[in-house]
Amino acid sequence: MPKTIGLAILLTALPALGQHEHHALAGASLAVTAVNLNIADAPVVDQTGAARHFYSDLVKDRVVVMNFIFTSCTTICPTMGATFSRVQRLLGDRNVTLISVSVDPATDTPQRLDAWSKKLDARPGWTLVTGDKPEIDRLLKSLGVFTPSRETHTPTLLIGNARSGRWQRASGFTSPATIVSLIDQVSGSQQ
Repeated sequence: MPKTIGLAILLTALPALGQHEHHALAGASLAVTAVNLNIADAPVVDQTGAARHFYSDLVKDRVVVMNFIFTSCTTICPTMGATFSRVQRLLGDRNVTLISVSVDPATDTPQRLDAWSKKLDARPGWTLVTGDKPEIDRLLKSLGVFTPSRETHTPTLLIGNARSGRWQRASGFTSPATIVSLIDQVSGSQQ
């Protein structure tokens, strides 16, 4: 490739890299880490507009996989959403709850979350949530994923069994098949 074309491609990509360089660096490690969580029972609103309490209505006594997104993201969030869509299909009839938490509750209304989920062909069992910023911040802090700016959030997955208290943190760039394997490990079933 001629140097001028390569330089033009690099210069075109720089604005996106400047906003999201942390995503590429954060995804470099695919390590899975056990974590202890004390999940806030924050009031949230799902993509249908229904009011929920995060822990008691969506997590308690369930096997759960969470990711953290915002609908106006044009880099990693669509990729993480597409991964969740593939995971949901690979899970088949396993009783697993997928949750996407907006890190931009000021912009991500239930309607925006609903439209985003439809683009990804989300099925029942995948809940997207938003809410009042102070409550979402409290929730994100309890999950160990809070950052002051949506652009600095990392591609993180939390995979856990709320009944047993077994939780793992993994990269949002983990392959769908590996995510399903991790789900099976925390749920105690190797299907």
